[in-house]
Amino acid sequence: MSKILLIGNGPSVLENKFGDKIDGDEYDLVCRINRGHRQDNGEVNTQFKENVGERCDIWFCSDLRTNLAIERKKDYNQIFIYCPEFKYNESLSKEINSTYPNITILPKEIEQEVNKICNFKPSWPSTGVIAIHYLFLTGDEVTIHGFDTYDFKYDTLHYFEDKPNKYKLDKNSDHLPKTEKDYLNFMIGNKNIKLLQ
Repeated sequence: MSKILLIGNGPSVLENKFGDKIDGDEYDLVCRINRGHRQDNGEVNTQFKENVGERCDIWFCSDLRTNLAIERKKDYNQIFIYCPEFKYNESLSKEINSTYPNITILPKEIEQEVNKICNFKPSWPSTGVIAIHYLFLTGDEVTIHGFDTYDFKYDTLHYFEDKPNKYKLDKNSDHLPKTEKDYLNFMIGNKNIKLLQ
């Protein structure tokens, strides 16, 4: 069984200096999400090394970054792409999964399983929630860090940018903070998902 660490993009990561722990050898694999490792222009988030390290073995991204995933296929051991069920394309999924050995468009069934625990419809889970659930399903030991569920106490959504927390501004368009919090509480309380300490 592998020990896997999944780093979220919440601003709370800046409250701890876990960089050395994250980059060390305690975990077999370190995973990051969307722009949590590098920006879409390719710039690595090195300025936060003290807090969140730089290691990234597995990258989870949304379907909006499919082209970037193909460009970065040599940068990571594995890349997983999450496409929300409402726009899931079976033929594209088969094409990507068969063409690139280390890129996988995750099956829509993962979102369906998440919705059995906490129903995100008519919205959809974040890429982070899908990543947690996928890693849970592998049977490995999963530790998470930086999942703030868009907490209003933070003025920004992501630790690496100054954009305002749109959920705090009541512009909730795609994700459901309360549902995400309920999901995380369930997985931590009932499925042995651990928190980084």
